Amino acid sequence: MEEIIKKDFCLTCGQRFMVHRFQNAPKYATPTQRLYRFNKNFDHSLFAAAIRHTVALHPSLRLKLVQNKAGWYQCFPDLGPNISAIEVQGKVPGKCLAYAQSIVTEEGRKVLDLRNEPPVTATIISVNGEHLLSLCVDHIAADGISLDLFERALVNSYQNAINGCLSSVAPSQALFRYIAKEVSQRNLEKNNLLYWEQQLKGAPLNLDPNIEISTTTASVYCHQLTGEAFQLLINFCRTNKSSIFHLLAATELLLLARARDLEDIILNIPVSNRILLEEQDIIANLVMPLHVRFSIKPNEPALQFLHRVRNQITDAMVHRQFDYPSLSEFMATEAGKQGFSKANSLLACNLVIDNDPLIFPNDLFAERLDSQPSTGQNVWKTRFEISACQTKERLSILIRWDASTWPIQSDHMEEKFLLTLNKLME
Repeated sequence: MEEIIKKDFCLTCGQRFMVHRFQNAPKYATPTQRLYRFNKNFDHSLFAAAIRHTVALHPSLRLKLVQNKAGWYQCFPDLGPNISAIEVQGKVPGKCLAYAQSIVTEEGRKVLDLRNEPPVTATIISVNGEHLLSLCVDHIAADGISLDLFERALVNSYQNAINGCLSSVAPSQALFRYIAKEVSQRNLEKNNLLYWEQQLKGAPLNLDPNIEISTTTASVYCHQLTGEAFQLLINFCRTNKSSIFHLLAATELLLLARARDLEDIILNIPVSNRILLEEQDIIANLVMPLHVRFSIKPNEPALQFLHRVRNQITDAMVHRQFDYPSLSEFMATEAGKQGFSKANSLLACNLVIDNDPLIFPNDLFAERLDSQPSTGQNVWKTRFEISACQTKERLSILIRWDASTWPIQSDHMEEKFLLTLNKLME
């Protein structure tokens, strides 16, 4: 451990992207927050032991940023998470709950400075006889896939704590091997950057990039594919050598194109970079955002379009390692040529699939509250986001979008989404 504490490591490509965002727009670099309801038999001391144990096992959850003349580095000191407890008392349950919700909202707005603060903050809120957990993790330390891994590891540690077998285990070395591999491939970055500059040169800024970055009330649509419908989708993907990811990306592109009569679209595709088997369980920020540019060709056969989307995504993944700050400068220059001062609205879409979700309830959590669809959700202005959760029995799809940018009403999305999906599968 002492050797790890003293050593500074290079940042991964994904971390460089997040540090770049932190430097240029720190007030928007808020942590990723998840909200849980504990089980009735929740034990505070066992949970505290479990989360400290989990953080000790995974170096990125102890990440500290170091800046010197050569740039940014990361190290992993023996640093525990910030754990606090708040008890909300009062005679009116509704007011108590509203106050608890305000605490949760404020927790999610706190920007963490990893030069001085740990990347993990856990706040336990007791209200109306229940215990809630606000878990915040800085995105420089962990990507969305990592949070799924983190919550499963946390539940496992809690189960071991209950059984009295929370043994002392050496921290995982997989992250350090990954960083060494990425550093050895830095020679690829220059050519990969040229690839992205060629792809994005002259890309149309279909949305006004001069608007202030802000959130708006999201339009929300949820859909589940189960039984025969889900099996038909699986069989279609296997037959046509495409994944569910490719099929949903193609569906999203057609929805976007028809919503605003577009023929040129940038789709923001986060790639996990977990290529090797031992990398599948790394908790860290390994994801790299790829801004893939697609053309929409009128009357193109559906299957041909799907295969083109698949091939473009595959080609983009081959060039996934590049210096994002340099690409950001390039995009700003392209925006300037079109008379705009910035190009933030170039990134309008998002698509993420989780195929191994945590099952609720479990020994620790009764449910995850922030994953429950509601009409009160917010979304970044101009965004259209599809997230999908795949299990053996079903595919759950959640679409959130800014209806002022993409004029599709929530009660019309079901028809448009299913029509587009079925058209691709004909």
